[in-house]
Amino acid sequence: MSSSALQQVQEHLNSGDYYSAHQKARTTAVRLLAPPRRNPPPAGTVLPYDQKAQDAASLLWDAARRLLEQGQVGSGVDLGVMLVDDVWLARHVGCGKDERAKIIQLIALTGPAGAWRKTLTDAIFTWTSKTGSGPAGDIDIHQYLGETLYKELDYHQASLHLLVCPTQDAAQTLASVLFDWSKLDPEKEAAVGRYAARGTLSYLESSFILAARTFLSHFLALALAAYPSLRVASFAFPSPSSPLAQSTTSAPPSPDELVVTKLASLNFCQLAVRAAQSGIGENVDKVKVPGRGADEFRVQRGGGTKAWQSLVGRYERSVPWLRAPEVKEATQAIGEIHFGLKPARQGNPLMDMMASMFGGGGGGGPAVSGAPAIGGR
Repeated sequence: MSSSALQQVQEHLNSGDYYSAHQKARTTAVRLLAPPRRNPPPAGTVLPYDQKAQDAASLLWDAARRLLEQGQVGSGVDLGVMLVDDVWLARHVGCGKDERAKIIQLIALTGPAGAWRKTLTDAIFTWTSKTGSGPAGDIDIHQYLGETLYKELDYHQASLHLLVCPTQDAAQTLASVLFDWSKLDPEKEAAVGRYAARGTLSYLESSFILAARTFLSHFLALALAAYPSLRVASFAFPSPSSPLAQSTTSAPPSPDELVVTKLASLNFCQLAVRAAQSGIGENVDKVKVPGRGADEFRVQRGGGTKAWQSLVGRYERSVPWLRAPEVKEATQAIGEIHFGLKPARQGNPLMDMMASMFGGGGGGGPAVSGAPAIGGR
């Protein structure tokens, strides 16, 4: 049935009767997808992706593609959404290689005009998130959209799609997106740290540590190439002779490069990634050992938590926007995810008032100390 229906759709398209082409595809698909009249399954049962459902999918995709090629965006997207919602989602069909290739072709043909692409992609991400592609939907489709939106110079939307992709390719593209976006900022060079933090903290909050490293490495390369005066120094981190490098009984890892810049925010981003890599882990402190005449270095378990608190407290004093509510929310989430820090207790005005009346106190935690950060932005 679908081949003859598709032939009729093509005949309508050839004659310019786009409405009839759209209606023929839709009504034929509805008949193919109808549950059996005899012995229908119980309500709520997922029908199989049988031959009729596969025929409906082929018809809807082909008709949608042909309508989009003719510039009939509304009709093409309507059939595309029907394919996603009424076939693949309703029959619990996952997003495999073939489905992904077909849907990306429809997205490409839809183009950026109006809200049609968003209508289609909203349906796609609902389908893929419910059929096993992850809570945000299919990563490959997000990456394709991020790259497409970047070419269209829509930096904000491009970044939103790339931030859910933990791949190194996506992270490199995000670095280009956010650096190009930073060049439009009136503060120019002074603003790059905010854009670096947008990618770095978001990736860390999603536990994409490798993506955060890749993003920041490429972002720094772009920033230092454009503004070479930002560089102050660079050194191996940790230094091979440092207590941190020598504290492990196994072979020490190859040292990483830390680039000290004039912008405290860029320095913070680099240290944040390295702190998240260590996690709660270990920390090497110089401590006074009872009964001995000199201080010595020793490993303290769980020192990563203390290091993170100190790092955030230190840079919040030097970088004002790190104290903004949305940024503090991100650093607190990173502290909880990577360092086991419990969320701050939510205040209860009535209980606080009663405690103060009877000699209690609402006070905050201990102040975090540390040396001032390099730079002021």
